[in-house]
Amino acid sequence: MKKLVLISIASLFASSVYAADFRDIKVSEINNVKIDLPAAPSMDAAGTANACAGAVSKASGQQTAKCGHVSGEITKLHFLAQTAKSLLYTYADTEALFNEFTGMWKPILQKFGLTPTTTEYKNRFGTLNYTSPEDRVVRDFMADGLNYNALDANEIARLQHSLLEPLEQAGMTPIASFTIKHEVFRPTFNIYYLTKQDENPDHEIRLRQLKNGNDIDFALLKEAGVRIVREDASFSAVYIGKLVGFKSKVAADEASANAKLEEYKKFLVEQKKEFIGARIAKLDEPFTVGETTYTYYVSMYFYQ
Repeated sequence: MKKLVLISIASLFASSVYAADFRDIKVSEINNVKIDLPAAPSMDAAGTANACAGAVSKASGQQTAKCGHVSGEITKLHFLAQTAKSLLYTYADTEALFNEFTGMWKPILQKFGLTPTTTEYKNRFGTLNYTSPEDRVVRDFMADGLNYNALDANEIARLQHSLLEPLEQAGMTPIASFTIKHEVFRPTFNIYYLTKQDENPDHEIRLRQLKNGNDIDFALLKEAGVRIVREDASFSAVYIGKLVGFKSKVAADEASANAKLEEYKKFLVEQKKEFIGARIAKLDEPFTVGETTYTYYVSMYFYQ
């Protein structure tokens, strides 16, 4: 695992000026919880409307989601939690910095019904464990792999909220979302949200990105019930669900392509993976290897 040079820390939570019921939560508004940091960061107005507003959408006529997540800006990376199992973890150069991390995250966990338990700090690596009565766990989504203009703060904000709302509507409560400004990243943001824990992380319902170097068959995935929340590019999709896998094969003719599809479906059954769907089509430009000319290809999607 590549170790980021995790510099001291950050402006924690920049409060936002949002319309009454639909604005994000300030740290100071987390009920019955005291945050006591060695150096409290200043609160700056974000000035960006929250797209997770509980108003009726003009486009769909449906009620949109209300978001109550904690928001702000992170500029020092030991506050940037990473998620696994029923814990949050971070890299911090000193135990004092790790204590700042836990001081920030314990109130957030408590606000959303999770109970912080044990912590451990060793060799610049710190973990914060928690429990939940409903086996809910925190998972995170990092947006730096998406396609957007990183120099346009308004575009980043629109993208951020366009991903928060589908999570809320899917019952996967967003608990925090931070813009991230640090030299190791281009300007970006992340989202922390709740989902149901599964022993197999690939089977957890998460906010995920499909980006494997190939153009994506959005129509096929939608028809199969994959919940696409953003067609990010021809080769990039953001979706909510289990981990989607992809495999493509070339064939000399359509019959051979069908045979390869059936063979791979059998392989998926043996590996206990769920087939989603496939598409067989002609190559735009056939090519020859040795004595075989390949004219068809088959694209196959499955759940890992």
